[in-house]
Amino acid sequence: MASPLAAGGYGVNVMPKRVAILGSGRGTNARAICSYAAQHPAEYSVSLVVSTNATAGICSVASTFHVPVEVLDYGTEFGTQLTDLIRAYQIDVLVLAGFLKLLPSKVIDVLQGNVLNIHPALLPEFGGKGMYGIHVHRAVIASKAGFTGATVHVVSDVYDDGAIVAQRRIQVPADISPEELQLRVQSVEHDLFPEAIAVFIRNR
Repeated sequence: MASPLAAGGYGVNVMPKRVAILGSGRGTNARAICSYAAQHPAEYSVSLVVSTNATAGICSVASTFHVPVEVLDYGTEFGTQLTDLIRAYQIDVLVLAGFLKLLPSKVIDVLQGNVLNIHPALLPEFGGKGMYGIHVHRAVIASKAGFTGATVHVVSDVYDDGAIVAQRRIQVPADISPEELQLRVQSVEHDLFPEAIAVFIRNR
């Protein structure tokens, strides 16, 4: 299968885009993105990490890579506060890495659609509200699907409904547990997401 990441290229004197990561979990995808950015500084920089949980692992990841961290409560002012941060840090692209809530429309609007998410399945299958984490992998196994994988997509105001940027698939072995499948898909995510961000930026 041909790689979906083959297209795109930078022109002369194009400044690296400023990326912010929004999440509230362990930060494994955030770590992969920060590591990629550190190794490919001409492509994009991670300029901000935003979390809704001050003790989440993603905050420690940000500290490791010397990225500023802002902690926001997910309440009525969340969208306004996040858009204020996006403007203050001059963010070009926002990526969701372990953020399970619906993103306010005003955030998508201020970034003119430059918001990405990764989903642990091959969308449009096994997406939508409530389909996250281990729930996705249980559903994949229950369906007896032969393949699963990860999808990077543009974020809209509907769960998992934006345009697909990149996908990578793997086989679902017989008799695999949801937990084992989750680990395999996470490994795919860590390779796919950082590269897909770079391709998205090139093509924009």
